[in-house]
Amino acid sequence: MNESETTKERVTTEASRGKASEEGVMSGESTVPHHEKDNAAAHLHDQILPTDPSTKTGRITQQGRGGQPASEDRTGQPTTIDNGVRRTGSPDSPRIPTGVANMENETPVAVNIRPRYSKFLETTGKKVLVRNCSMEEVVQKIQEGCPLWKVRGVNKWFQRHYKVDIDNMCLVGESKKWWSPGGGVGSEGAENAVPLVEITEIREGWKTDTFNKVSSHTEKLKEKGGGAGDEPVLEENKCFSIIHGQGGRDVLDLVASTEEERDAWVTGLSHLVQSVKALHEEKQYDVWLRKQFEEADKDNNGSLNFSECCALLKQLNIKMDKIHAKKLFNQANTSKQKRDGEQVLEVEEFVAFYHALLKMPEVEKLYKKYCSEKTGLMSADQLCAFLHKEQGLTDYDHSQATKLMNEFEISNLKDQGYMTQDGFYHLLLSDMFDVFNCNHQNEIHQDMNQPLSHYFIDSSHNTYLTGHQLAGESSVEGYISALKRGCRLLELDLWDGDDGEPIIYHGHTLTSKITLADVLRDGIKLYAFEASPYPVILSIENHLSLDQQRTMVKLMKDILGDMLATDPVPDDITVIPSPEALKNKIIVRAKKPKGSEVEDDDEDDDDQDSIDYIDSDDGAAQSKKDFFTPHLLTLYRSFKSSKKRKQSSTKKRRMSQPQKPHKPLAPELRQIVNVLEGKKFLNFQDAFETYKCVNTPSIGETKAKGLFESYPDDFLKFTEGHVTKVYPLGTRTDSSNLKPYPFWSVGCQIVALNMQTEDKANFYNDALFKSNANCGYVLKPDILLKKEPYSPSELSDRYTKVIRVTVLSGQHLPNSAKKGDIVDPYVQVKVRGHPLDKQKQRTKVVKNNGFNPVWNETLELRIKVPYVSLIYFSLRDESSLARDPVLALCCIPFNSLTTGYRFVHLTDLGSKSLAPSALFVHISISDN
Repeated sequence: MNESETTKERVTTEASRGKASEEGVMSGESTVPHHEKDNAAAHLHDQILPTDPSTKTGRITQQGRGGQPASEDRTGQPTTIDNGVRRTGSPDSPRIPTGVANMENETPVAVNIRPRYSKFLETTGKKVLVRNCSMEEVVQKIQEGCPLWKVRGVNKWFQRHYKVDIDNMCLVGESKKWWSPGGGVGSEGAENAVPLVEITEIREGWKTDTFNKVSSHTEKLKEKGGGAGDEPVLEENKCFSIIHGQGGRDVLDLVASTEEERDAWVTGLSHLVQSVKALHEEKQYDVWLRKQFEEADKDNNGSLNFSECCALLKQLNIKMDKIHAKKLFNQANTSKQKRDGEQVLEVEEFVAFYHALLKMPEVEKLYKKYCSEKTGLMSADQLCAFLHKEQGLTDYDHSQATKLMNEFEISNLKDQGYMTQDGFYHLLLSDMFDVFNCNHQNEIHQDMNQPLSHYFIDSSHNTYLTGHQLAGESSVEGYISALKRGCRLLELDLWDGDDGEPIIYHGHTLTSKITLADVLRDGIKLYAFEASPYPVILSIENHLSLDQQRTMVKLMKDILGDMLATDPVPDDITVIPSPEALKNKIIVRAKKPKGSEVEDDDEDDDDQDSIDYIDSDDGAAQSKKDFFTPHLLTLYRSFKSSKKRKQSSTKKRRMSQPQKPHKPLAPELRQIVNVLEGKKFLNFQDAFETYKCVNTPSIGETKAKGLFESYPDDFLKFTEGHVTKVYPLGTRTDSSNLKPYPFWSVGCQIVALNMQTEDKANFYNDALFKSNANCGYVLKPDILLKKEPYSPSELSDRYTKVIRVTVLSGQHLPNSAKKGDIVDPYVQVKVRGHPLDKQKQRTKVVKNNGFNPVWNETLELRIKVPYVSLIYFSLRDESSLARDPVLALCCIPFNSLTTGYRFVHLTDLGSKSLAPSALFVHISISDN
């Protein structure tokens, strides 16, 4: 069965299932073969949407209500009202706010955008109802689009004609300012062309910073008796927000004309986003292949001539002489089609051409080692032999091997009990043979019933900031983003607000301010347990007056309700509860009053008086010049000078006057502080004598480094029973980070990081917490819990392991943005963990091949403390002009490293997948 027939069968099956369902999904009788270029868009409708029986091609009829065409005039404004959607210029369109430019009369320029996803494979065929509108009608409505208000601030409302471009799988907002031939993103920013696959969430109502500010402004206007007559009143039931981009930090706030229109957008977009993401997860490789074809098809005619294929070879990092390229081209051109007298390849021929290029010699050798010499095919028994001898999967039997063959073999030979080399290749590429243990990534496999102090905890620093420490934006999105990525400790810097309610910002700086109530209501309450059921810790920096401390306690209890852990702990408690015991609970980590005792909350370390960037080997730049604009550099110098004057003045007052009492702590804090009670850290001797198990210190980076270097054994002993936080220098104004792994190596549970920064510190952090399904808690190894003898200052060979990494080959390596030419790749393998284990090895350079380079080189790493180590792959491009640029990365905790033949799936520094870029390696681990 060819791919066209397979696709047709799948679509027909989905349609028949839908027809039998209660909703009665409309199903099509036929689909359009992929080679019919005119009907390429119909495939998308067939497989993402139920088809319209009134059409033969499966296209959705472009009709309005009652069969009237939903036409548009030259201004881009529809002349009818379709399915209740208000069109631009309709009598009841929203009025434009005072001071906002009227975009109504601007003429969108027509653009012919080349489809990027003209053919989709199977997705869901479900039908969802919205106010008696079937899903196909809802999606048709948002395809045609309608005017929406884009909101950027209190007086920043802009009307745009938004629609979903199905062919390119993106949401576009048309306006004269940005829309230009060629399509894409215009001068107004990325929100005007948002790829559906990059949309992380669609929220109804007022649940973003901008809407919170606008709604607050609206409430104040109401209290004053109304505002300007031309300013519309914001209604929550017409508002929605689209969260998108890397890390979900970009926000597009929109207002519809009616609640029904808002609901249609939310439901239709959610359906499309879910379908597209399912496609990308399940059929990513196929999408990538077709995307290469379409990007190489410069004149958009559905075929490639030889010159376009040569351009594609360069794009794919392949250097090949034209004679050999022409030979492969002719072999792939089975249909002998011509265009303008030249032979051309259609999409399926291009796929064959691609597979002819994709010669993986090392995979081919491995396959031939186990397949039948006579038939060239692999049986279930031969697959079992491979799994047993090479992969260490000795528990796999014939029936399990057969299941694998049925899952990964793409030809009909699987029905006869055989696997081809292509099927074997796809099996090796699967999660099952990822170098990072797939069970560790996907399942919470560790014991979650031990005390909190026995776990590393995924933690953020100044969670509210989205950028610079002195003048960056404070945002609820910072909390949402951290929680969605699995972070379990959030920081709240609380200061007195002008209206009697606490605010959050970086005190004594120019960062913007947000309210505690907004953070609790729109961030923490809604997203605390979306990524993980295990406890969220709110680390409080308390700069509040007594009255506003009481307000803080009331807000937390009122908004968080039963989610908030309020049960007091016994005075004689000796062990703090486990993550399992605190499931779905929010813990407040702060100081609380004890009788007449008065204490400060967390304070910056006294010796944080200079910029201290992390070294270049671990991510950040080494000078202020690299990070500061002239304005920010002046701001920093002013801030630093003011701080020094303040410190000097404070020091003189202390010498001449009795020390004033610290800010008092409200007794109400005792209602919400229990499991983790803040206590100032002086030294280890004092801590061993005075700390209870619930006491938790915060130690500044500089002081923590000193303790780590001078007293590593005491550091380890202390962290066995006390949750300890280490936080970055206050002078890291560029939001750079400290290296987390030295502190992990002595058991420090909380190493707080600026999560808004893409750097190696966060990359290491992501790798560690991925090893327990990203639930935010990773059980410390036995050597850090004194279950096994261990001294970080006196290493022996007791735990030494030798890792042998044979770097065999690579595939589809990314280009170098700096060099702009075919890459000369090599691979570095590093170890990070205990300082004495820091090392790196590298392969030779393969010249002019980023498509399928072969190294076949073995690197040996000898690690004394493997259980606290990270194994770090770095793919680099040799450059004679500058430092060798990093092309891609992968990091795996030692305990999650798998052995045998494996693929290393590569990402960028922000952990974004660069699929299908990968390295093919063989891993072995032995004792010293």
